[in-house]
Amino acid sequence: MKSFGKATSLTKLVTLFLGEMHRFDAGRTLPLLHAAKLTTPQLAALEFVFERRTISAVASYLGLSRPATSQMIHKLVRRGLVRRFEGATDRREKAVVLTSKGRALLEKIAAARSKRFAVSISVLPKRTAIRLKSALRETIRYMEKTGSSSGRRATSQK
Repeated sequence: MKSFGKATSLTKLVTLFLGEMHRFDAGRTLPLLHAAKLTTPQLAALEFVFERRTISAVASYLGLSRPATSQMIHKLVRRGLVRRFEGATDRREKAVVLTSKGRALLEKIAAARSKRFAVSISVLPKRTAIRLKSALRETIRYMEKTGSSSGRRATSQK
């Protein structure tokens, strides 16, 4: 068990919390992605194009080159997970958005994640779980209000 004092920073605590969640999860995320035949960057792209985005915006968000992003998007288009459009003002600029098949896949992944997280959190004492829930609600509201979530949108909410 890791020890920490009152001087431990919020960043450090969040890092420790996520580390414990991942440790408790014991690598069950990778089989989920494997079953969906998705790479981590493809999953991030799908989550980002929940709303219509340009290829340039996707590339910037993922930290990839435009050619690499275009190639990745092409694979997602072939699988029917996203739809590609010509830009509204510039036909050279392409935009993408999730299809209903892509939304369904993200919902399935989100449901599986929620189930795993529920198991992880279930070990907490009730009072601790209630305080965590309250703190997370407040944090999410603030981040949504201030735009701190970097353009990501949750696919399911509880």
